[in-house]
Amino acid sequence: MILCFAAPYIFDHGPTEIVGSPLQPPDGRYWLGTNELGQDLLSRVLMGGRNSIMVGLLGAGLATLLGTIIGMVSGYFGGLTDQFLSRLIDVIIAVPIFPLLIILSAYYSLSLYAMGLIMGAVGWCACARIVRAQALSLCEWPFVQGVRAMGASHRYILGHYILPFVLPLSLVKFIFALQGYLLMGVGLGFIGLGDAQTIDWGWILNHAFTSGGLSMGCWWWFLAPVGAIAITSLSIAMLGYSLEHRQASPSGGRCRWTAG
Repeated sequence: MILCFAAPYIFDHGPTEIVGSPLQPPDGRYWLGTNELGQDLLSRVLMGGRNSIMVGLLGAGLATLLGTIIGMVSGYFGGLTDQFLSRLIDVIIAVPIFPLLIILSAYYSLSLYAMGLIMGAVGWCACARIVRAQALSLCEWPFVQGVRAMGASHRYILGHYILPFVLPLSLVKFIFALQGYLLMGVGLGFIGLGDAQTIDWGWILNHAFTSGGLSMGCWWWFLAPVGAIAITSLSIAMLGYSLEHRQASPSGGRCRWTAG
């Protein structure tokens, strides 16, 4: 991921520049080879990876932010507020994000960042459910009830006594959402519904298939983006599982899972 964001400072040529012979296999100069136009695949994979990761970061960041706020408000206030927000979560969580993106992309020319915003605007419910359950539990703790009895404001209690305990849960949800939304963006690009004006991993794979790379035996054209996707996705997943395991263990910190 660091290499993807550092790519503009590493290469002296852009991902669209023709720098070598067409369909050149990997060698000492072009580590991942070139495509049918002679463009450097390493440059394209790293620059495309930056865009793919940005989609995941945008979607996961928005979903986590909305989910954390709505979950805390729902669990803390309870009553009619909790009932309304819980029903809202039940409705929105039933909306399948990837099919929704396919439909919207088929009718509108969505940019990668618009896709990320849609992912976040629809995908916050899972985070909200977990945060709500934790907030409900925290409100029963003596120190929270004591602060309430002393007349502390809702904002103060939420910011100082609820938020620090739900942030670890939100962080785990952010990590897994990042992985999922990154793969969604790649999937849209692969089936030809991504942003045609922006290079990403899905677009590179789609270009390789539609340009006949498979029939020409240009294995490096596919291996480069597939390898980058696999390594990045597995790395994010391992980080998420590591954080989840740490929080679930008795010695993993002051906040423990209260909901699955």
